[in-house]
Amino acid sequence: MAATFPYTHYSCPCSDLASSTPIITPARRTSTAPSNNTTDEDTTFNSHDPRAEYALYPLDHLLFCDECDAIRCPICYGEEIINWYCPQCLFEVPSSTVKADGNRCARNCCNCPVCTALLAVAVMPQEKNGSERLKPSDAAGEEAYLLQCQYCDWSSLDIGVQFSKSTKITEQLAKQRKSRITSRTDSGGDVTKKTYTQRYGREDAFDKLLTFYKAQLSEAGDPQAAYGSSPYGSPANLARIMSIYGGLSVNALKKSREKPQPMREAGGESEGAVTYGQDDKLAEDALLQQIEGLSWEDTTAPEQRLSSAHNNNARHLDDLWPAATPLRTRKGRRCRTCRQFLSRPDPKVNNLRYKIRLLAQNHVPRLSIKPLHAPSPLLSHPSFRLRPTDVAEQPTLRPHTAYQYILTVRNPIFETVNITLATPTTTPGRVASRVTILCPTFTVGPAGDVWDEALSTSTTSSSFSTTRNDGGRQAAMASLTGRNNAGISVADEAGDRQPEAGKVWERSRSSTSVVVEVVAGSLTAGSSIVPKTEAEMERERLEEGDEVLEVPVFVRAEWEVVEEKEGGGEVLGVEKRAGRSVVSGGGGGGGEKVKKDVGFWCVLGLGRIVEGGV
Repeated sequence: MAATFPYTHYSCPCSDLASSTPIITPARRTSTAPSNNTTDEDTTFNSHDPRAEYALYPLDHLLFCDECDAIRCPICYGEEIINWYCPQCLFEVPSSTVKADGNRCARNCCNCPVCTALLAVAVMPQEKNGSERLKPSDAAGEEAYLLQCQYCDWSSLDIGVQFSKSTKITEQLAKQRKSRITSRTDSGGDVTKKTYTQRYGREDAFDKLLTFYKAQLSEAGDPQAAYGSSPYGSPANLARIMSIYGGLSVNALKKSREKPQPMREAGGESEGAVTYGQDDKLAEDALLQQIEGLSWEDTTAPEQRLSSAHNNNARHLDDLWPAATPLRTRKGRRCRTCRQFLSRPDPKVNNLRYKIRLLAQNHVPRLSIKPLHAPSPLLSHPSFRLRPTDVAEQPTLRPHTAYQYILTVRNPIFETVNITLATPTTTPGRVASRVTILCPTFTVGPAGDVWDEALSTSTTSSSFSTTRNDGGRQAAMASLTGRNNAGISVADEAGDRQPEAGKVWERSRSSTSVVVEVVAGSLTAGSSIVPKTEAEMERERLEEGDEVLEVPVFVRAEWEVVEEKEGGGEVLGVEKRAGRSVVSGGGGGGGEKVKKDVGFWCVLGLGRIVEGGV
């Protein structure tokens, strides 16, 4: 995985690489169990599988469906367009006119053809002589407008275009472009210096081809309203019904026996045909001679030619026309299983808020891992890494060496959560490393305010709790920087502690930390007296990424919520679906306790195994 170690990636339940339940049942004091099952590789999440790259995501990239009680990745949800709008004028465009306008703004928004910046509509200055200055302003001529770029100083006067009014700029541009093409065709001139598309334009060529082939289709086959008298409405429905009952009508049998009428191709410019002739060769030679006398800055770039359809054949900057601003969309995301909205922005274009936004980080426990004994004293919070020396180097692991890590689980919901962790005895892949979670089952307190979490006391570190009880400011800074009031690292201060099986390492208001022991595997296979075959040597050959130590962990979170009753006594929102069960309520709270649980696989990236690493 192309990420900085250590990292945590989450797997979506839709992946076939992950099983719904872990294969290893956690023991009372350890998370390992005897690996006497021969189907471990089929049920354990294998992070070294080539398809795992498309099944693992950071937690910030995932959504959560509260109806299915499951994580949702980009494969599990579908996108739905809410509306179209122009990013410049923030005008919402109806969906019925998007296709007709070419997915571009039809008002006054245009982009510069040179630098793609927004063009501003400005009044063109008029020169007045002495007699016109004495006339009143109402008697003066009508004002003319132009498009001007505030970034590169390009203006529409460079191509000889000006406007009579400051509104409907896109419509005026289209009219002037079409009139200029028509004037070139009618005036004649040196036609050999212009290609067909320069003489007639792409729109006229397409319209001629469309008209020609429509006429050919009407002559060769049935008219468009062949099934107009049918009660079924469309030929597709009638053909489907006929195929179901397996019969053909008399007219259909006659037409199936008749040979179809041949269609001819377009034969001239009046029908839209474009042929390469001597005039086109002379036009290209003239274009090459003109380009030879220009500099590199006077020619167009590929990005400028692809900015709009009418700029595809432009070779000089003087041939570029302003392009209307492309429209943008606001999309909502729906769960493919229950069709519920997981993310829905506000329909108002000028409002950036979301009406619905179910993020996975607000519903799923967050896992983070770090070394128990860091090789160098680094600041724990990324916001305090201001110098290059504070950036951690990529850790390297030595084979057959034991390492200890602190796995922290944070609870984002306002209920106490029971966490169960399970991991295979050895990691899947060609390089097998041993993994042991000392305390696989524990509870995590409910989430609260950020300052409440920073000011909460630890129940496992007495020295650190004394420092945090000195005051709120000192406790908050110690929680963020990882150092106490005396400037001593918390990791160094807690260095005398030894991990114990079945005990939590550290606990705060909404997070719990446990110790994970990892023994890195060997990159080379052991020596054997019996010579190995080519197939065995091929299986033992390492590929790219096999040296990365990644630990798959199955996480199951369980909690209880109280749901209120309706007037008739039924529980709101309680259904028979996976992940929920109703517990007979006790107490006079007026509701029922509902058990909820969510399970998922995640991968902990610890580092790279290197022969002779530190």
